[in-house]
Amino acid sequence: MKSCQIKNWFTMLYREGTTDEKVMDEVLKRNVYERKKLDFQIEPSDIWLDCGANIGTFTLLCLHKKAKVYAFEPEPENFNLLNQNIKMNHPGKKGVRTFRQALFLQDDKAPLYLCKGDYNKYRHTLFYKRGRSIIQVPVRSIFTVLAKYPVNCIKMDIEGSEIEILEHMQRHHLEKVHKMVFEYSFDFDRSIPRFLKIIQKLKTIFSLVHFDKVNPNEIEYLYFPACTLVFCKK
Repeated sequence: MKSCQIKNWFTMLYREGTTDEKVMDEVLKRNVYERKKLDFQIEPSDIWLDCGANIGTFTLLCLHKKAKVYAFEPEPENFNLLNQNIKMNHPGKKGVRTFRQALFLQDDKAPLYLCKGDYNKYRHTLFYKRGRSIIQVPVRSIFTVLAKYPVNCIKMDIEGSEIEILEHMQRHHLEKVHKMVFEYSFDFDRSIPRFLKIIQKLKTIFSLVHFDKVNPNEIEYLYFPACTLVFCKK
């Protein structure tokens, strides 16, 4: 375990030689979840639902910017690091709550398929992956969470679970939500028409729905990396 100073913002614990380094680069250095050109930024009035919090990069960024966070992460080692990183920078955990739960369609328990090897720490998934080890994790309905907590922004990076969640999500679920950013994982379903159907629904709810890298004239997404970020704003 190592620690590093992120600018003059906060300190993070991470596992050297793993995807922890990659996610810190993506979220904290390249700032992939904010887009100035879209006027999509983390603001002090935001209350974020961090779906797939991993070791806490996005959560800590939100706290640094004075936003509040409800952070969900089902994998025990990641969840432990998430809490350590919060405690190290915000000892009283003011403005943040953490939950060792996955988010999906309904309250339940489910197998979490863990990535192989020592490098990948952020692509664990609820969807079947042959040859992976499995642990059972508690699952919470995202719709219950949205109804219970005063969330007004959503960030989702949950390795395929976002597809069915978005297909079942209705306008009333997002009544309080004015910003949403999610990673859409085509390696769980390469269908571009399925993706575009979700996009069309979101366009009836949000005034801005922006994504890159997807050609609407193609049937399957066959590129690497097999994902795209989608930004939504009312």
